[in-house]
Amino acid sequence: MRQKKKWRERSSFSRLGLLFLAVLFGFSVLNLLSRDRVFSEQENRMLEQLPKVRISGILDGKFMRSFENYQTDQFVFRDTWMQIRTASQRLIGKNESGGVYLGDGGQLYEKPVKWSDQVWDNLDALKGFAERHPEVNRYFLLVPDAAAVMPEGLPPYAPVENQWEQLSGIRSYLGGAFEEISVLETLREHREEYLYYRTDHHWTTLGAYYAFCKAEQVMGLETIGEPEFCELAGNFEGTLSSKSGYRVPLDTISVYRPQEEERLAVTYVEEQEKKASLYASARLDTKDKYGVFLDGNHPVVEIRTMAESNRKLLLVKDSYANCFVPFLTGQFREIVLVDPRYYYGELEELMETHAFTDVLFLYNLNTFLEDNVLHFVLQETDATEG
Repeated sequence: MRQKKKWRERSSFSRLGLLFLAVLFGFSVLNLLSRDRVFSEQENRMLEQLPKVRISGILDGKFMRSFENYQTDQFVFRDTWMQIRTASQRLIGKNESGGVYLGDGGQLYEKPVKWSDQVWDNLDALKGFAERHPEVNRYFLLVPDAAAVMPEGLPPYAPVENQWEQLSGIRSYLGGAFEEISVLETLREHREEYLYYRTDHHWTTLGAYYAFCKAEQVMGLETIGEPEFCELAGNFEGTLSSKSGYRVPLDTISVYRPQEEERLAVTYVEEQEKKASLYASARLDTKDKYGVFLDGNHPVVEIRTMAESNRKLLLVKDSYANCFVPFLTGQFREIVLVDPRYYYGELEELMETHAFTDVLFLYNLNTFLEDNVLHFVLQETDATEG
């Protein structure tokens, strides 16, 4: 009897081992046969591609890191596995997935970024830019995350960085180099309203409007009064939902509609395309519906308006500025947008060719803390140094 029992146990272990090997072999074959994807609609991002084998990459470890990321991104049925993982985590009471917290009412919160050494490089470059250009009005607007504006909805004991302290540190280091447009307290006053998308890391047009109300005071702009918003889409699922796997109520995208119709000329410089609108309606039929604002991110965008003003604005920005710009077009004759993540020139070149009266740096705080290219864009040109 004892020998039969041992035989049955060995037989069961053998079958389990063979089953495991069969599953492993099957997935390996499927991974080999499946075509690599370039873009993930579910996560709204570019996926890692098969890295090239180079001796230098093997020696410094970059090849193995890239290959591991490639295997993770291109694993067969990746989207399904992510949904299963998120569902299982929720069953055991976990409220964090992929760097995203599941908060009250289905609000998703992106984890605030920690302070890094590269922030000092960007701050020093900003101070240098301010010293070289005392002739222009200089402003700085950093937008806090939903976790700082609406912390009441975070899961209990969720560890997050203190963005109040981060903003205070930046303000202190810059000193008087820029006039700060501080919006954290302003947004806190309206925290019960629809300031941030539930499924996405961006603020809504309403959130941008309240920030503009503060900018009106600091920048000496004309008030636009009670705004009118037009709903464009009611089925927006943003990046936080995509990368976390959480399924929460979808968002609504609305745009600001001026009281009087504006005539605009919007030029996407590197693409050599001209439009007559700030909005790209075709983006509403894609996964990235936030791209309806200024057709997403571009290196340089020039906007010419019919505003009764002689002021010209250079706006150095990330994607948070895209839904903020419509509030500015009635205030400036010309607006030039530069996204340092995609721009390979230097701001000094633009400063020489445009007679800007105002410069505004507008970033989401997370993006600013992670930025590793801004100081390159802000560096002096040889002509300036000579």
